[in-house]
Amino acid sequence: MNEIITIASGTWKNVLRMKVVYFLIFCALVLVASAINYDVLSMGLHKELMIDVALVLNSIAALLVVISLTFEIPKELREGVASTLLAKPLGRFQYLLGKMIGCVVTGAVICFLIAIGSFIVFNISFAQRIDVTMFQSHLLIILALIPMSALGVLFAVLLPEVIAPIITVVVVWFAFSTKFLANIWGLYGGILPDLDLFNFKANAVYQVNIPWMYILLVAVWGICYAAFALSLASIIFERKDIK
Repeated sequence: MNEIITIASGTWKNVLRMKVVYFLIFCALVLVASAINYDVLSMGLHKELMIDVALVLNSIAALLVVISLTFEIPKELREGVASTLLAKPLGRFQYLLGKMIGCVVTGAVICFLIAIGSFIVFNISFAQRIDVTMFQSHLLIILALIPMSALGVLFAVLLPEVIAPIITVVVVWFAFSTKFLANIWGLYGGILPDLDLFNFKANAVYQVNIPWMYILLVAVWGICYAAFALSLASIIFERKDIK
């Protein structure tokens, strides 16, 4: 367990120590605050626009963290860092699990900072308390990091370094569009995770409460899917030659 935590801490420290991360968080909050200037263009719906922009930017931040993982694992394999780590009493599954946990923690910290910052901006702009649904919607984005990170690990192991991030973005987009694809084209067959389960932007905008039991069940589902994707990645990784 200590080895897994070591791998995870190395992952989140590499990202969270970069000053550019906090600059991007600041830029995201500036974009959220700018929504108050669109009261005329949004026909008086600038409050709803601010909520939606905050959730969209948080979703993008979560995706960017997952994409960074698809660069980090191939880089460690190419530079021999992974082989050095695996030479120690550390299994390949534990290595991948540590990477996934590190990605989830990194994304959770960044998304939490954006959420808290957007709540402060909202409160200052409209002198209103934060509705619980707004908090729940941001929480679901953080929980979505669990299956998304597992997919990032899977593609980082399965595909070349140049292709892995592109495929990850495409698959995540499809996973957030499974209901649309099933209704329109009938393409969704249950293989991809239904990340739309974590998408409650409309509820946050119109302040429609989300049952806490639903959030719990979705979290359990995300963990189960992550276990499946990580196990598949581990099987592929076991057959991979590491220099």
